Amino acid sequence: MPFQGHGVAGITMEDDLGITYLVENAQQFWSELEDMLHFNQNDIPTLAHLDSTLRRSLALCAAYHEQYLQSPLQLEHACGLLMDSELFRFHSERMCEILVSDLQSQTNPHAQFIFYHVLLCHGRRKTDFFRSHKRWQPLLPLLIDHILVEIDPDVEDAYFGVTGASDRLTHVPIPIEAKLRGLGIQLLYEVCRVQKLSVQDLRTFDDAFIDYLFDLVEQTRHMHDETFNYSVIKLIVSLNEQFMVASLNKQVEAATTESQLENRVLIVLMRRLWSSKTFGENMIFMLNRAERTPEDSCMQLLILKLLYVLFTTEGTSEYFYTNDLCVLVDVFLRELVDLDEDSESLRHTYLRVLHPLLVRTQLRDTPYKRPQIVYALESLVADSKVRDVNPTTKRLVERCLTGDWCVNLTKAKQGAGARKPASPVSQVAMKTITTPGIAQPQRSNSKKLKASRSVENLRMRANTLKPARPSGVDNVLYANNASTSSLSGVAHASPKNPNHNRPPLPRRQVTANSVEMDGHHPNRHPSALQVDADFHHHHHQLIPPTKPLHTAADVKGQPTRRSAPPPPPKRRQPPAIPTQVTHGGGTIMTIKSSATPTQVKVAQV
Repeated sequence: MPFQGHGVAGITMEDDLGITYLVENAQQFWSELEDMLHFNQNDIPTLAHLDSTLRRSLALCAAYHEQYLQSPLQLEHACGLLMDSELFRFHSERMCEILVSDLQSQTNPHAQFIFYHVLLCHGRRKTDFFRSHKRWQPLLPLLIDHILVEIDPDVEDAYFGVTGASDRLTHVPIPIEAKLRGLGIQLLYEVCRVQKLSVQDLRTFDDAFIDYLFDLVEQTRHMHDETFNYSVIKLIVSLNEQFMVASLNKQVEAATTESQLENRVLIVLMRRLWSSKTFGENMIFMLNRAERTPEDSCMQLLILKLLYVLFTTEGTSEYFYTNDLCVLVDVFLRELVDLDEDSESLRHTYLRVLHPLLVRTQLRDTPYKRPQIVYALESLVADSKVRDVNPTTKRLVERCLTGDWCVNLTKAKQGAGARKPASPVSQVAMKTITTPGIAQPQRSNSKKLKASRSVENLRMRANTLKPARPSGVDNVLYANNASTSSLSGVAHASPKNPNHNRPPLPRRQVTANSVEMDGHHPNRHPSALQVDADFHHHHHQLIPPTKPLHTAADVKGQPTRRSAPPPPPKRRQPPAIPTQVTHGGGTIMTIKSSATPTQVKVAQV
């Protein structure tokens, strides 16, 4: 009963032994709980003492959990004190039997909440605890009853006491029924993911219960905390796994009818295919946010198995939106590459689901990152000579690469490569290579491009315009791969020409008159030799030779010295300006005292 002391409200509790407890603050609660769980080392506790200690500590937590165990961290700490005590360190089996037995007869929801939470914490520390079918079979109907309890829709967050919209959050006391519902979903998921339920147990999960789970996913999609929503989805995918395993059991098929072995999760989802979009979206979000933990790896396997069923079943293959499928492809690409060798089974599951994802869904007509998919798949089986490739991985990769999407992609690439015309540069290069004896290569009929100073254009123009090199120069230039330091020998190499001793012709002086007479500009139409000289001058700063070329024998005997450059040409005197007479009779005469030739004087007659 309530007790008022020192201005602080207190609650009294009386245990089975008739001891009354009064706790006024959190410090008293934690100190009292620790004193209960402490055993004197000199005294050996009896089994009756152990049983009474367990019930007293659970009753204390049940009486004050709304005041001092409001957050999940506080609950975890209280359960941790129980797990670390002598009760569960040396007598865990007996303590669990007491909890399961008392749950079947306990009607106090606060006590049930503490009992279930202790079982959940013990199972997470010892995973084999959830595998005991005999221990959990009587608790399955009780857990389902707690899940089916209707909760006020205004209560959105059953973990932190949050209600209302996300923009105006207020902390209010959470009903114990809401806490029991969330805890029951977590316990049922842990049991379904590690046990193999019998057909008799699967009959407990009827269509009404599964349909209610899908409704919970849609009703809680706006929750501030997504833990409860994700817990319901994990329970649905674990039930799908149970129905899939049961349908593959040949002994069960002989003993039961076909209707009892149908996948109830798939049947219910097909009936409400367009009213459960949040379920599909959140499944993709869970895959995308999964971490490298054993719990998340198990969750990924369960979700992938349900995705495989949806993609391979007629009527549900287009359940997801196209944008969601693109996000799913991104997740697959990341996981296929990032998973390590220890997660090979998870990678195989991704590969098994990838094939129907690309062949049976909207992605068969919507190409999305297909080259990246091919590259990722080929990287899984590449370098088989230097590393071991799993045969299953190789087989699954080959199945994906033989899909219609990949075959059409390969044909499109091959067709694009066959239709691609050869460039003019490649054509000229082929003619130059195949016909080395022709002095002047044939000019291309392609449109002339504007002259450029880039290295590529200089090379192309040099190859297309300059005559074929004499054989003597070819022997020196192409016999080895010498560096630019050996080009001095090339300057003195002479072709096999009997007139090699002929002195070089004097260079023609380029003037404005010669340009007009020739009809072309030297910069616009440079000769092949000039382009070649400009190219070497640009890259190697070499001065073109002014002496006639010598043979290779002369090069060995004579020192390689560079000849002096020719003297600059003399400027030609400008012609005299003639005296002329205008039509009016005036005479135009030059003014000798003027500095510029443009000034003239007109004399009147």
